[in-house]
Amino acid sequence: MISIKSTLTESILEGTSIVGMVILIGGSADSSVILDDSTDGTGTEKIELKALTNDSKIAFFGNTTGISFSTGIYSTISGTGAKVFIYLK
Repeated sequence: MISIKSTLTESILEGTSIVGMVILIGGSADSSVILDDSTDGTGTEKIELKALTNDSKIAFFGNTTGISFSTGIYSTISGTGAKVFIYLK
């Protein structure tokens, strides 16, 4: 698996990819991450995770073929100090 870390709302990757796991580490406030299938935040929402203050959430798709993204992966993160780790298959 390839790991990508992000702390910003940003385009993570362009092109086709398959996400096998996402980990959201909450910061000093309730946090969330939305991953959509685009390079600019206007695509179809594929994955959403929420974590309380100083908590974490894991979404594991290893028992399936993963979550497919055809255009790219755009990450929208909210919450002070939140981090997301995206693992590609």
